[in-house]
Amino acid sequence: MSFNRCSNFTITAEQVSNVYGSQTNIRHLHGNLVLPAQQTRREQTKWDDYRHVQPCDVYLTRPLASDTQVERDETFKQDFNQFTHIRSPYVAQLFGYNDNQSGSLALIFYDALIPLSCVVFKNNELSPFLHTYFRHQLGLWQPRGSIDMGDLWINPRSGTLCIGPHVQIPSHEGSMLLSYPSNLTPNGHLPPLSIQTFSDTNTTFDYLTRTVPTLNIIRGITRCGSVFWKRMTDADAASILQTLPNTVYHFCSQKIIARVPVEVRDRIYYYLTGVYVISDAIRESLDVMEDGLVRFRVMPTDVQCVEGMTLQYFLSSANPFPHSWMTQAHRIFTQLCIDEDKWEEYGMHDAFCLLFKCKIQNSIPYETTSTTFKLGGAAPVYLFIRPIPQPSVNDKTWSSWAQGAKYFWSSDPFGKEEMSEAMQLPLALPSFTCEIVVCQQYWHQSAYDAIRMLHCYHYFDLSTTDLASSVGFPILEVVGDDNQFEACEDSVEMTSGFKGSEDNDIQNKASEEEDYSVLAELEEENGA
Repeated sequence: MSFNRCSNFTITAEQVSNVYGSQTNIRHLHGNLVLPAQQTRREQTKWDDYRHVQPCDVYLTRPLASDTQVERDETFKQDFNQFTHIRSPYVAQLFGYNDNQSGSLALIFYDALIPLSCVVFKNNELSPFLHTYFRHQLGLWQPRGSIDMGDLWINPRSGTLCIGPHVQIPSHEGSMLLSYPSNLTPNGHLPPLSIQTFSDTNTTFDYLTRTVPTLNIIRGITRCGSVFWKRMTDADAASILQTLPNTVYHFCSQKIIARVPVEVRDRIYYYLTGVYVISDAIRESLDVMEDGLVRFRVMPTDVQCVEGMTLQYFLSSANPFPHSWMTQAHRIFTQLCIDEDKWEEYGMHDAFCLLFKCKIQNSIPYETTSTTFKLGGAAPVYLFIRPIPQPSVNDKTWSSWAQGAKYFWSSDPFGKEEMSEAMQLPLALPSFTCEIVVCQQYWHQSAYDAIRMLHCYHYFDLSTTDLASSVGFPILEVVGDDNQFEACEDSVEMTSGFKGSEDNDIQNKASEEEDYSVLAELEEENGA
């Protein structure tokens, strides 16, 4: 038997089975008899839309950071569902997966993407120019956006950013990349830099000066500041919160070297930015009252959840103080004859938090507690956090706040009557200790070097205020420094990270999210 259009192809036999359709599994039973093997039909799933990769073809670069097999499986499925649900040029494109029985789970993406964190962090410090560059790149497709750096990857072919699987960033987990409030550029859009140029500071800087406004370059550099959270006594914290807002000072001695103009100082205030508490219901009941009291509504079912909470406060962003400082730091350091190797010892504070930890948890059974609430008609009760004094108030007010209780319980929704501990006992309401943790911010030498290059690019003298004036920042007052610093007391505890301030709503919100992750770590350390 021969077939048309087939070269040199002939079948010679007495019996042949003619099989229609596509057959991929053929079994030979007899020398001149061919029969199809039985095939099992199954329903197609979305897993069939992607390539199933054999373990021998997978080179593992990052294990899933989960403690148990169940958590690894869940993370794997969540990532798979996420990247099969969204198809976008700004989201990593899934090629295939591996789920072999040995437990090596893997998702395989196109283009050999590079984690952003591997590029923008140098020796655990944020690179000022690369950070500024990628803020600009993010703004081209998501203006005023805010994305966790651990979720961003670089396409090595195009140099563009995309969202991919989360990568943990040691010491900087939760760090956000914030795009600029406007993606307008002086000379239009240029193609992204190639990955080979990322190590060339001059090339990156040249790109920025041709595509990004000077104001946004300053914002990007300023945001590379590092922070540490320091536990303080109530008295020490009150002193810093009252006397040092919007000043640059030496961390150990608290000697002030620069501050905002007098006309700005009266406009500075603290405001609540975040709450960390186990119960969602309690957190959602938050209400900041006109007199500054912070109120939480607590239902009987939530009493046992009030083991502790953290409240975070920021300084108002009515003036761009960190940006003003960075544009004038060289002038002030030079005027006060402060050596470069001492610059990291100076900085500012712009946030603090109150850590409430349960010291007495009344052990009344839930059934009794619930009945007491009903019989007394006191459901719900209210937890009030006393108002934070503002920097402009007198010493007596700050001293009273530092020495007094930071909270109270009340059955009155307006907090007019405070409950004594004896009244709290039948309701199983806990008592708290309160710690104050202050956020202090500083900059590494790389950030000051980046600002120096910007001065030189515009032919501004470092000893002048020309750069600050060119972008409309207030001119800071220089405060004399006798250089006789007191001995530094050891910090009770510090938690490092980085953040900066921005003078627009989305930037402030993301900054708060970053610090909030640090506060969550402090809560875990407290056992709250």
